[in-house]
Amino acid sequence: MKTRVNVITGFLGAGKTAYINAVLQDEKRKNEKIVVVQFEEGEAAVCPEKGVQSVILLHGLKENKTLDAAFLQALYMEHTPDRILIELNGLQDLEIIFQLFEQRYIRKNFLLENIICLVDAVSFMVFQNNLGEVFQKQLAYADHIVLNKGTALQTEALLQIEKAIKGQNKKAKIFHVGVWKDGFSENLVQEFQEASFYGRALGMKPSTVVSAAFLLFVFGYLVFSVVRGINLQGMEIDFIGFEAFQMVFISILMQAFPFMLIGVFLSALMQVFLSNETIIKCFPKKYGLGFVTAMFGGLLLPVCECAIVPMVSGLVKKGVSLPVAITFMLSAPIINPIVIFSTLYAFPGHPEITMYRVYFGLVIALAVGLVLAVFPEKNEAMLENTVLGTSCDCLYCSGYGEKEQGFCKKFRLMCLHAAEEFFSAGKYLVLGAALTSLFQLVIPNDIFLRLWNKEGLSLVVMMATAFFFSLCSTSDAFIARSFWNSFSTSSILGFLVFGPMMDIKNVLMLFGVFRKEFVLKLVVLITFIAFIMLYFMTSLLL
Repeated sequence: MKTRVNVITGFLGAGKTAYINAVLQDEKRKNEKIVVVQFEEGEAAVCPEKGVQSVILLHGLKENKTLDAAFLQALYMEHTPDRILIELNGLQDLEIIFQLFEQRYIRKNFLLENIICLVDAVSFMVFQNNLGEVFQKQLAYADHIVLNKGTALQTEALLQIEKAIKGQNKKAKIFHVGVWKDGFSENLVQEFQEASFYGRALGMKPSTVVSAAFLLFVFGYLVFSVVRGINLQGMEIDFIGFEAFQMVFISILMQAFPFMLIGVFLSALMQVFLSNETIIKCFPKKYGLGFVTAMFGGLLLPVCECAIVPMVSGLVKKGVSLPVAITFMLSAPIINPIVIFSTLYAFPGHPEITMYRVYFGLVIALAVGLVLAVFPEKNEAMLENTVLGTSCDCLYCSGYGEKEQGFCKKFRLMCLHAAEEFFSAGKYLVLGAALTSLFQLVIPNDIFLRLWNKEGLSLVVMMATAFFFSLCSTSDAFIARSFWNSFSTSSILGFLVFGPMMDIKNVLMLFGVFRKEFVLKLVVLITFIAFIMLYFMTSLLL
Protein backbone atom coordinates (compact mmCIF):
# COMPACT_ATOMS: atom_id res chain seq x y z
CA MET A 1 0.00 0.00 0.00
CA LYS A 2 1.29 3.43 -0.93
CA THR A 3 2.29 5.95 1.72
CA ARG A 4 -0.05 8.94 1.65
CA VAL A 5 1.57 12.35 1.61
CA ASN A 6 -0.12 15.58 2.71
CA VAL A 7 1.59 18.92 2.19
CA ILE A 8 0.68 21.72 4.59
CA THR A 9 1.77 25.17 3.47
CA GLY A 10 1.19 28.77 4.48
CA PHE A 11 2.97 31.83 5.78
CA LEU A 12 4.18 32.41 9.31
CA GLY A 13 1.29 32.70 11.75
CA ALA A 14 -1.25 31.02 9.49
CA GLY A 15 -1.68 28.09 11.89
CA LYS A 16 0.12 25.24 10.10
CA THR A 17 1.47 23.63 13.26
CA ALA A 18 -1.88 24.00 15.01
CA TYR A 19 -3.48 22.28 12.04
CA ILE A 20 -0.99 19.40 12.22
CA ASN A 21 -1.60 19.03 15.95
CA ALA A 22 -5.33 18.83 15.33
CA VAL A 23 -4.78 16.11 12.74
CA LEU A 24 -2.54 14.12 15.09
CA GLN A 25 -5.06 14.35 17.93
CA ASP A 26 -7.85 12.75 15.93
CA GLU A 27 -8.84 9.39 17.37
CA LYS A 28 -9.57 8.10 13.87
CA ARG A 29 -5.85 8.25 13.07
CA LYS A 30 -4.64 6.52 16.25
CA ASN A 31 -3.59 3.34 14.44
CA GLU A 32 -1.64 5.15 11.74
CA LYS A 33 2.11 5.52 11.74
CA ILE A 34 2.70 9.16 10.81
CA VAL A 35 5.92 10.99 10.04
CA VAL A 36 5.84 14.79 10.37
CA VAL A 37 8.55 16.62 8.44
CA GLN A 38 8.95 20.34 9.16
CA PHE A 39 10.71 22.63 6.70
CA GLU A 40 9.62 25.65 8.70
CA GLU A 41 10.76 27.35 11.92
CA GLY A 42 7.46 28.31 13.55
CA GLU A 43 6.58 29.60 16.99
CA ALA A 44 4.43 26.59 17.93
CA ALA A 45 5.65 23.02 18.32
CA VAL A 46 4.22 19.72 17.19
CA CYS A 47 3.07 18.02 20.39
CA PRO A 48 0.24 15.49 20.05
CA GLU A 49 -1.29 14.85 23.46
CA LYS A 50 -3.59 12.06 22.40
CA GLY A 51 -4.87 10.35 19.29
CA VAL A 52 -2.09 9.04 17.05
CA GLN A 53 0.23 6.83 19.08
CA SER A 54 3.07 6.48 16.58
CA VAL A 55 4.39 9.89 15.50
CA ILE A 56 7.90 10.53 14.22
CA LEU A 57 8.99 14.16 14.06
CA LEU A 58 11.77 15.27 11.72
CA HIS A 59 13.14 18.83 11.46
CA GLY A 60 14.14 19.23 7.85
CA LEU A 61 15.72 22.65 8.28
CA LYS A 62 17.67 21.84 11.45
CA GLU A 63 19.00 18.63 9.93
CA ASN A 64 19.83 20.37 6.61
CA LYS A 65 17.59 18.03 4.67
CA THR A 66 16.41 18.65 1.11
CA LEU A 67 12.95 17.64 -0.01
CA ASP A 68 13.87 15.38 -2.91
CA ALA A 69 13.50 11.77 -4.05
CA ALA A 70 16.52 10.59 -2.07
CA PHE A 71 15.12 12.06 1.15
CA LEU A 72 11.68 10.45 0.69
CA GLN A 73 13.25 7.14 -0.26
CA ALA A 74 15.43 7.09 2.84
CA LEU A 75 12.49 8.09 5.01
CA TYR A 76 10.38 5.31 3.55
CA MET A 77 13.07 2.66 4.00
CA GLU A 78 13.72 3.64 7.61
CA HIS A 79 10.20 4.23 8.94
CA THR A 80 7.71 2.72 6.41
CA PRO A 81 4.99 5.20 7.51
CA ASP A 82 1.32 5.07 6.64
CA ARG A 83 1.22 8.83 6.17
CA ILE A 84 3.69 11.72 5.84
CA LEU A 85 2.78 15.29 6.79
CA ILE A 86 5.13 17.84 5.21
CA GLU A 87 5.05 21.38 6.60
CA LEU A 88 6.41 23.98 4.18
CA ASN A 89 7.05 27.70 4.40
CA GLY A 90 4.74 29.88 2.32
CA LEU A 91 7.68 31.11 0.25
CA GLN A 92 8.55 27.57 -0.83
CA ASP A 93 7.91 26.98 -4.53
CA LEU A 94 5.31 24.20 -4.73
CA GLU A 95 6.37 23.27 -8.24
CA ILE A 96 9.09 21.10 -6.70
CA ILE A 97 6.32 18.98 -5.17
CA PHE A 98 4.78 18.27 -8.58
CA GLN A 99 8.18 17.60 -10.12
CA LEU A 100 9.04 15.27 -7.25
CA PHE A 101 5.88 13.19 -7.64
CA GLU A 102 6.41 12.85 -11.38
CA GLN A 103 9.38 10.56 -10.70
CA ARG A 104 8.70 6.89 -11.22
CA TYR A 105 9.96 5.60 -7.86
CA ILE A 106 8.01 8.23 -5.95
CA ARG A 107 4.79 7.47 -7.82
CA LYS A 108 5.28 3.77 -7.10
CA ASN A 109 5.58 4.13 -3.32
CA PHE A 110 3.88 7.44 -2.47
CA LEU A 111 0.53 9.08 -3.15
CA LEU A 112 0.23 12.87 -3.03
CA GLU A 113 -3.15 13.03 -1.38
CA ASN A 114 -3.70 16.74 -0.79
CA ILE A 115 -2.04 20.12 -0.60
CA ILE A 116 -3.53 22.15 2.25
CA CYS A 117 -2.93 25.90 2.34
CA LEU A 118 -3.45 27.69 5.67
CA VAL A 119 -4.36 31.37 5.28
CA ASP A 120 -4.57 34.07 7.94
CA ALA A 121 -7.86 35.74 7.02
CA VAL A 122 -6.94 38.97 8.83
CA SER A 123 -3.73 39.35 6.81
CA PHE A 124 -5.12 38.02 3.52
CA MET A 125 -5.25 41.34 1.66
CA VAL A 126 -1.78 42.30 2.92
CA PHE A 127 -0.29 39.11 1.52
CA GLN A 128 -2.21 39.46 -1.74
CA ASN A 129 -1.07 43.05 -2.31
CA ASN A 130 2.57 42.59 -1.28
CA LEU A 131 3.49 39.03 -2.26
CA GLY A 132 1.56 38.90 -5.52
CA GLU A 133 2.45 35.87 -7.62
CA VAL A 134 4.02 33.95 -4.72
CA PHE A 135 0.81 34.14 -2.69
CA GLN A 136 -1.40 33.46 -5.71
CA LYS A 137 0.49 30.25 -6.50
CA GLN A 138 -0.04 29.03 -2.94
CA LEU A 139 -3.77 29.37 -3.49
CA ALA A 140 -3.74 28.02 -7.06
CA TYR A 141 -2.01 24.75 -6.16
CA ALA A 142 -4.05 23.95 -3.02
CA ASP A 143 -6.71 21.25 -2.81
CA HIS A 144 -7.97 22.54 0.56
CA ILE A 145 -7.73 26.13 1.77
CA VAL A 146 -8.23 26.76 5.50
CA LEU A 147 -9.11 30.34 6.44
CA ASN A 148 -7.83 30.78 9.99
CA LYS A 149 -9.05 33.57 12.35
CA GLY A 150 -12.06 34.09 10.12
CA THR A 151 -14.41 35.14 12.92
CA ALA A 152 -12.33 38.28 13.45
CA LEU A 153 -13.70 39.70 10.18
CA GLN A 154 -17.10 40.86 9.04
CA THR A 155 -19.18 38.54 6.85
CA GLU A 156 -18.79 40.82 3.82
CA ALA A 157 -15.00 40.81 4.15
CA LEU A 158 -14.98 37.00 4.32
CA LEU A 159 -17.13 36.78 1.21
CA GLN A 160 -14.72 39.03 -0.67
CA ILE A 161 -11.80 36.83 0.41
CA GLU A 162 -13.62 33.70 -0.74
CA LYS A 163 -14.34 35.30 -4.12
CA ALA A 164 -10.68 36.22 -4.49
CA ILE A 165 -9.68 32.64 -3.64
CA LYS A 166 -12.17 31.20 -6.12
CA GLY A 167 -10.72 33.49 -8.75
CA GLN A 168 -7.37 31.78 -8.30
CA ASN A 169 -8.65 28.27 -7.64
CA LYS A 170 -12.25 27.32 -8.40
CA LYS A 171 -11.78 23.66 -7.44
CA ALA A 172 -10.35 24.07 -3.94
CA LYS A 173 -12.51 23.43 -0.88
CA ILE A 174 -12.57 26.36 1.53
CA PHE A 175 -12.89 25.81 5.30
CA HIS A 176 -13.26 28.33 8.11
CA VAL A 177 -11.63 28.17 11.53
CA GLY A 178 -12.40 30.54 14.41
CA VAL A 179 -10.11 33.01 16.13
CA TRP A 180 -6.83 31.39 17.20
CA LYS A 181 -5.91 32.44 20.72
CA ASP A 182 -3.28 31.26 23.13
CA GLY A 183 -3.73 27.68 24.12
CA PHE A 184 -5.37 24.95 22.16
CA SER A 185 -8.97 24.58 23.17
CA GLU A 186 -11.15 21.60 22.40
CA ASN A 187 -13.35 23.75 20.16
CA LEU A 188 -10.35 24.77 18.08
CA VAL A 189 -9.26 21.17 17.73
CA GLN A 190 -12.72 20.24 16.50
CA GLU A 191 -12.75 23.07 13.99
CA PHE A 192 -9.36 22.13 12.59
CA GLN A 193 -10.33 18.47 12.41
CA GLU A 194 -13.43 19.34 10.39
CA ALA A 195 -11.18 21.27 8.00
CA SER A 196 -8.68 18.44 7.65
CA PHE A 197 -8.14 16.29 4.60
CA TYR A 198 -10.29 13.45 5.91
CA GLY A 199 -12.72 15.14 8.28
CA ARG A 200 -15.35 16.19 5.80
CA ALA A 201 -17.28 14.22 3.21
CA LEU A 202 -17.12 15.11 -0.45
CA GLY A 203 -19.73 17.64 -1.49
CA MET A 204 -22.17 16.89 -4.26
CA LYS A 205 -20.84 19.43 -6.74
CA PRO A 206 -22.18 19.40 -10.31
CA SER A 207 -18.82 18.20 -11.61
CA THR A 208 -18.86 15.35 -9.08
CA VAL A 209 -22.37 14.33 -10.12
CA VAL A 210 -21.42 14.38 -13.82
CA SER A 211 -18.28 12.34 -13.17
CA ALA A 212 -20.22 9.81 -11.09
CA ALA A 213 -22.90 9.52 -13.78
CA PHE A 214 -20.22 9.09 -16.41
CA LEU A 215 -18.47 6.28 -14.50
CA LEU A 216 -21.80 4.60 -13.76
CA PHE A 217 -22.75 4.70 -17.41
CA VAL A 218 -19.37 3.32 -18.54
CA PHE A 219 -19.64 0.48 -16.01
CA GLY A 220 -23.20 -0.37 -17.06
CA TYR A 221 -22.30 -0.25 -20.75
CA LEU A 222 -19.37 -2.63 -20.22
CA VAL A 223 -21.56 -5.05 -18.23
CA PHE A 224 -24.22 -5.15 -20.94
CA SER A 225 -21.57 -5.61 -23.63
CA VAL A 226 -20.03 -8.54 -21.76
CA VAL A 227 -23.41 -10.17 -21.03
CA ARG A 228 -24.42 -9.75 -24.66
CA GLY A 229 -21.28 -11.58 -25.79
CA ILE A 230 -21.82 -14.56 -23.48
CA ASN A 231 -24.01 -17.39 -24.71
CA LEU A 232 -26.04 -18.23 -21.62
CA GLN A 233 -27.80 -21.56 -21.97
CA GLY A 234 -31.42 -21.60 -21.03
CA MET A 235 -31.71 -17.85 -21.00
CA GLU A 236 -33.42 -15.87 -23.72
CA ILE A 237 -32.50 -12.19 -23.45
CA ASP A 238 -33.69 -9.73 -26.08
CA PHE A 239 -30.83 -7.38 -26.93
CA ILE A 240 -32.55 -5.70 -29.88
CA GLY A 241 -33.13 -2.50 -27.92
CA PHE A 242 -29.57 -2.45 -26.63
CA GLU A 243 -28.17 -3.05 -30.11
CA ALA A 244 -30.20 -0.15 -31.48
CA PHE A 245 -28.99 2.05 -28.63
CA GLN A 246 -25.40 0.97 -29.23
CA MET A 247 -25.59 1.69 -32.96
CA VAL A 248 -26.82 5.27 -32.42
CA PHE A 249 -24.47 5.87 -29.51
CA ILE A 250 -21.32 4.62 -31.24
CA SER A 251 -22.14 6.43 -34.49
CA ILE A 252 -22.42 9.76 -32.64
CA LEU A 253 -19.12 9.25 -30.83
CA MET A 254 -17.25 8.03 -33.92
CA GLN A 255 -18.20 11.18 -35.80
CA ALA A 256 -17.82 13.67 -32.95
CA PHE A 257 -14.56 12.68 -31.24
CA PRO A 258 -12.19 13.51 -34.14
CA PHE A 259 -13.51 17.08 -34.34
CA MET A 260 -13.36 17.50 -30.58
CA LEU A 261 -9.77 16.25 -30.58
CA ILE A 262 -8.77 18.72 -33.31
CA GLY A 263 -10.55 21.51 -31.45
CA VAL A 264 -8.85 20.95 -28.11
CA PHE A 265 -5.39 20.71 -29.70
CA LEU A 266 -5.95 23.91 -31.65
CA SER A 267 -7.15 25.63 -28.50
CA ALA A 268 -4.20 24.30 -26.50
CA LEU A 269 -1.82 25.51 -29.20
CA MET A 270 -3.13 29.05 -28.74
CA GLN A 271 -3.17 28.79 -24.97
CA VAL A 272 0.49 27.78 -24.74
CA PHE A 273 2.18 29.53 -27.64
CA LEU A 274 0.11 32.73 -27.84
CA SER A 275 0.25 35.11 -24.89
CA ASN A 276 -2.90 36.56 -23.37
CA GLU A 277 -1.66 40.10 -23.97
CA THR A 278 -1.33 39.41 -27.69
CA ILE A 279 -4.90 38.15 -27.87
CA ILE A 280 -6.28 41.13 -25.95
CA LYS A 281 -4.46 43.63 -28.18
CA CYS A 282 -6.49 42.35 -31.14
CA PHE A 283 -9.65 43.88 -29.68
CA PRO A 284 -10.38 47.61 -30.06
CA LYS A 285 -11.49 49.08 -26.75
CA LYS A 286 -14.43 51.03 -28.21
CA TYR A 287 -17.52 50.26 -30.27
CA GLY A 288 -17.65 50.14 -34.07
CA LEU A 289 -14.71 48.00 -35.07
CA GLY A 290 -14.94 46.43 -31.64
CA PHE A 291 -18.22 44.69 -32.51
CA VAL A 292 -16.89 43.56 -35.90
CA THR A 293 -13.75 42.15 -34.28
CA ALA A 294 -15.81 40.42 -31.59
CA MET A 295 -18.19 38.85 -34.10
CA PHE A 296 -15.51 37.38 -36.36
CA GLY A 297 -12.66 37.03 -33.86
CA GLY A 298 -13.47 33.37 -33.34
CA LEU A 299 -12.27 32.61 -36.89
CA LEU A 300 -8.70 33.50 -35.90
CA LEU A 301 -8.98 32.93 -32.15
CA PRO A 302 -10.71 29.55 -31.70
CA VAL A 303 -10.58 29.67 -27.91
CA CYS A 304 -11.64 26.53 -26.04
CA GLU A 305 -14.99 26.77 -24.27
CA CYS A 306 -13.39 26.49 -20.82
CA ALA A 307 -11.50 29.74 -21.53
CA ILE A 308 -14.33 31.81 -23.01
CA VAL A 309 -15.55 33.33 -19.73
CA PRO A 310 -12.06 33.96 -18.31
CA MET A 311 -11.14 35.55 -21.64
CA VAL A 312 -14.09 37.94 -21.33
CA SER A 313 -12.91 38.84 -17.83
CA GLY A 314 -9.46 39.65 -19.16
CA LEU A 315 -10.83 41.72 -22.04
CA VAL A 316 -12.94 43.85 -19.72
CA LYS A 317 -10.03 44.36 -17.32
CA LYS A 318 -7.84 45.56 -20.20
CA GLY A 319 -10.38 48.22 -21.17
CA VAL A 320 -12.47 46.45 -23.81
CA SER A 321 -16.09 47.52 -23.43
CA LEU A 322 -18.41 45.01 -21.78
CA PRO A 323 -20.85 44.75 -24.75
CA VAL A 324 -17.95 43.97 -27.12
CA ALA A 325 -16.55 41.33 -24.75
CA ILE A 326 -19.96 39.68 -24.33
CA THR A 327 -20.44 39.66 -28.11
CA PHE A 328 -17.15 37.80 -28.48
CA MET A 329 -18.15 35.32 -25.77
CA LEU A 330 -21.38 34.46 -27.62
CA SER A 331 -20.06 34.36 -31.19
CA ALA A 332 -16.62 32.73 -30.78
CA PRO A 333 -17.83 29.15 -30.06
CA ILE A 334 -20.06 29.26 -33.18
CA ILE A 335 -17.73 30.99 -35.64
CA ASN A 336 -14.90 28.63 -34.66
CA PRO A 337 -13.60 26.98 -37.90
CA ILE A 338 -13.65 23.52 -36.29
CA VAL A 339 -17.30 24.03 -35.35
CA ILE A 340 -18.15 25.10 -38.90
CA PHE A 341 -16.46 22.03 -40.43
CA SER A 342 -18.00 19.66 -37.90
CA THR A 343 -21.48 21.03 -38.63
CA LEU A 344 -20.94 20.61 -42.37
CA TYR A 345 -19.81 17.03 -41.77
CA ALA A 346 -22.72 16.24 -39.42
CA PHE A 347 -25.33 17.47 -41.93
CA PRO A 348 -24.15 16.19 -45.32
CA GLY A 349 -26.17 17.59 -48.19
CA HIS A 350 -27.56 20.36 -46.00
CA PRO A 351 -25.02 23.21 -46.00
CA GLU A 352 -27.85 25.62 -45.19
CA ILE A 353 -27.84 24.32 -41.59
CA THR A 354 -24.25 25.50 -41.18
CA MET A 355 -24.98 28.84 -42.85
CA TYR A 356 -28.03 29.43 -40.67
CA ARG A 357 -26.09 28.42 -37.56
CA VAL A 358 -23.34 30.95 -38.29
CA TYR A 359 -25.86 33.61 -39.34
CA PHE A 360 -28.09 33.34 -36.28
CA GLY A 361 -25.08 33.01 -34.00
CA LEU A 362 -23.61 36.28 -35.25
CA VAL A 363 -26.94 38.13 -35.32
CA ILE A 364 -27.94 37.05 -31.80
CA ALA A 365 -24.47 37.85 -30.41
CA LEU A 366 -24.57 41.32 -32.02
CA ALA A 367 -28.13 41.93 -30.81
CA VAL A 368 -27.20 41.10 -27.21
CA GLY A 369 -24.12 43.34 -27.45
CA LEU A 370 -26.14 46.25 -28.86
CA VAL A 371 -28.75 45.94 -26.10
CA LEU A 372 -25.99 46.08 -23.48
CA ALA A 373 -24.51 49.11 -25.26
CA VAL A 374 -27.83 50.99 -25.50
CA PHE A 375 -28.83 50.10 -21.94
CA PRO A 376 -25.49 50.05 -20.08
CA GLU A 377 -25.11 48.73 -16.57
CA LYS A 378 -25.57 51.40 -13.92
CA ASN A 379 -23.43 49.49 -11.44
CA GLU A 380 -20.11 47.74 -11.94
CA ALA A 381 -20.83 44.37 -13.59
CA MET A 382 -17.67 42.59 -12.50
CA LEU A 383 -17.11 41.36 -8.98
CA GLU A 384 -14.70 43.28 -6.80
CA ASN A 385 -11.32 41.66 -6.08
CA THR A 386 -11.88 39.01 -8.70
CA VAL A 387 -8.51 37.80 -9.88
CA LEU A 388 -9.78 35.48 -12.59
CA GLY A 389 -7.43 35.93 -15.47
CA THR A 390 -7.61 35.25 -19.17
CA SER A 391 -6.87 31.55 -18.90
CA CYS A 392 -8.73 28.43 -17.97
CA ASP A 393 -8.08 26.61 -14.70
CA CYS A 394 -6.12 23.65 -16.03
CA LEU A 395 -2.69 22.69 -14.72
CA TYR A 396 -0.85 24.90 -17.20
CA CYS A 397 -3.07 27.97 -16.83
CA SER A 398 -3.02 27.79 -13.04
CA GLY A 399 0.64 28.67 -13.17
CA TYR A 400 2.45 25.33 -13.17
CA GLY A 401 5.06 25.45 -15.86
CA GLU A 402 4.10 28.92 -17.07
CA LYS A 403 7.79 29.88 -17.09
CA GLU A 404 8.80 26.91 -19.20
CA GLN A 405 10.84 27.87 -22.25
CA GLY A 406 11.77 25.96 -25.37
CA PHE A 407 9.62 24.31 -28.00
CA CYS A 408 9.80 20.77 -26.56
CA LYS A 409 8.69 21.82 -23.08
CA LYS A 410 5.91 24.00 -24.44
CA PHE A 411 4.78 21.19 -26.74
CA ARG A 412 4.54 18.90 -23.70
CA LEU A 413 2.48 21.52 -21.87
CA MET A 414 0.24 21.88 -24.90
CA CYS A 415 -0.44 18.14 -24.83
CA LEU A 416 -1.22 18.29 -21.10
CA HIS A 417 -3.60 21.18 -21.67
CA ALA A 418 -5.32 19.41 -24.59
CA ALA A 419 -5.63 16.14 -22.64
CA GLU A 420 -7.24 17.81 -19.63
CA GLU A 421 -9.69 19.74 -21.80
CA PHE A 422 -10.50 16.65 -23.87
CA PHE A 423 -11.33 14.48 -20.86
CA SER A 424 -13.15 17.34 -19.14
CA ALA A 425 -15.44 18.00 -22.12
CA GLY A 426 -15.46 14.39 -23.31
CA LYS A 427 -17.58 13.10 -20.47
CA TYR A 428 -20.31 15.60 -21.36
CA LEU A 429 -20.25 14.36 -24.96
CA VAL A 430 -20.47 10.71 -23.87
CA LEU A 431 -23.37 11.39 -21.51
CA GLY A 432 -25.07 13.59 -24.10
CA ALA A 433 -24.75 10.88 -26.75
CA ALA A 434 -26.07 8.27 -24.31
CA LEU A 435 -29.08 10.37 -23.31
CA THR A 436 -29.81 11.19 -26.95
CA SER A 437 -29.72 7.52 -27.93
CA LEU A 438 -31.91 6.61 -24.95
CA PHE A 439 -34.46 9.33 -25.75
CA GLN A 440 -34.87 8.11 -29.30
CA LEU A 441 -35.50 4.54 -28.15
CA VAL A 442 -37.74 5.22 -25.15
CA ILE A 443 -39.84 8.20 -26.25
CA PRO A 444 -42.59 7.22 -28.71
CA ASN A 445 -42.49 8.77 -32.18
CA ASP A 446 -45.97 10.26 -31.83
CA ILE A 447 -44.66 12.58 -29.08
CA PHE A 448 -42.04 13.91 -31.47
CA LEU A 449 -44.71 14.38 -34.12
CA ARG A 450 -46.79 16.44 -31.70
CA LEU A 451 -43.79 18.59 -30.85
CA TRP A 452 -43.09 19.01 -34.57
CA ASN A 453 -46.50 20.64 -34.96
CA LYS A 454 -45.91 22.93 -31.97
CA GLU A 455 -42.99 25.01 -33.17
CA GLY A 456 -42.59 27.16 -30.07
CA LEU A 457 -42.68 24.24 -27.64
CA SER A 458 -40.22 22.14 -29.65
CA LEU A 459 -37.82 25.11 -29.83
CA VAL A 460 -37.98 25.52 -26.04
CA VAL A 461 -37.33 21.80 -25.56
CA MET A 462 -34.26 21.81 -27.78
CA MET A 463 -32.84 25.00 -26.22
CA ALA A 464 -33.31 23.51 -22.75
CA THR A 465 -31.68 20.28 -23.91
CA ALA A 466 -28.66 22.19 -25.19
CA PHE A 467 -28.39 24.10 -21.91
CA PHE A 468 -28.43 21.01 -19.69
CA PHE A 469 -26.32 18.78 -21.94
CA SER A 470 -23.50 21.41 -21.87
CA LEU A 471 -21.79 19.89 -24.90
CA CYS A 472 -18.64 21.13 -26.58
CA SER A 473 -19.52 23.19 -29.66
CA THR A 474 -17.07 21.17 -31.78
CA SER A 475 -19.18 18.04 -31.35
CA ASP A 476 -22.74 19.14 -30.55
CA ALA A 477 -23.74 19.05 -34.23
CA PHE A 478 -23.66 15.24 -34.18
CA ILE A 479 -26.08 15.17 -31.25
CA ALA A 480 -28.34 17.60 -33.10
CA ARG A 481 -28.15 15.46 -36.24
CA SER A 482 -29.64 12.52 -34.35
CA PHE A 483 -32.78 14.63 -33.74
CA TRP A 484 -33.08 15.53 -37.44
CA ASN A 485 -36.09 13.28 -38.08
CA SER A 486 -37.81 14.13 -34.80
CA PHE A 487 -37.69 17.94 -34.58
CA SER A 488 -38.12 20.80 -37.00
CA THR A 489 -35.19 22.67 -38.51
CA SER A 490 -35.78 25.75 -36.36
CA SER A 491 -35.66 23.58 -33.22
CA ILE A 492 -32.41 21.98 -34.38
CA LEU A 493 -30.99 25.47 -34.93
CA GLY A 494 -32.09 26.37 -31.40
CA PHE A 495 -29.94 23.51 -30.12
CA LEU A 496 -26.98 24.47 -32.31
CA VAL A 497 -27.08 28.21 -31.64
CA PHE A 498 -28.21 28.52 -28.02
CA GLY A 499 -26.07 25.68 -26.60
CA PRO A 500 -22.65 27.21 -27.31
CA MET A 501 -23.85 30.57 -26.00
CA MET A 502 -25.36 29.46 -22.73
CA ASP A 503 -24.95 26.21 -20.82
CA ILE A 504 -24.50 25.12 -17.23
CA LYS A 505 -20.69 25.29 -17.31
CA ASN A 506 -20.56 28.84 -18.61
CA VAL A 507 -23.25 30.09 -16.23
CA LEU A 508 -21.34 28.76 -13.23
CA MET A 509 -18.17 30.43 -14.50
CA LEU A 510 -20.02 33.71 -15.10
CA PHE A 511 -21.07 33.75 -11.43
CA GLY A 512 -17.37 33.66 -10.54
CA VAL A 513 -16.61 36.79 -12.59
CA PHE A 514 -19.72 38.98 -12.68
CA ARG A 515 -22.27 40.04 -10.12
CA LYS A 516 -25.26 37.75 -9.65
CA GLU A 517 -27.74 40.38 -10.83
CA PHE A 518 -25.86 40.92 -14.08
CA VAL A 519 -25.50 37.19 -14.78
CA LEU A 520 -29.22 36.56 -14.28
CA LYS A 521 -30.06 39.53 -16.49
CA LEU A 522 -27.64 38.29 -19.16
CA VAL A 523 -29.08 34.75 -19.12
CA VAL A 524 -32.62 36.07 -19.53
CA LEU A 525 -31.54 38.50 -22.28
CA ILE A 526 -29.70 35.85 -24.30
CA THR A 527 -32.54 33.35 -23.93
CA PHE A 528 -35.21 35.87 -24.90
CA ILE A 529 -33.38 37.24 -27.96
CA ALA A 530 -32.39 33.76 -29.14
CA PHE A 531 -35.95 32.46 -28.86
CA ILE A 532 -37.54 35.48 -30.58
CA MET A 533 -35.08 35.48 -33.49
CA LEU A 534 -35.10 31.73 -33.98
CA TYR A 535 -38.89 31.49 -33.72
CA PHE A 536 -39.83 34.35 -36.03
CA MET A 537 -36.87 34.64 -38.42
CA THR A 538 -36.67 30.92 -39.20
CA SER A 539 -40.32 31.00 -40.28
CA LEU A 540 -39.36 33.67 -42.83
CA LEU A 541 -36.14 32.05 -44.04
CA LEU A 542 -37.07 28.36 -44.03
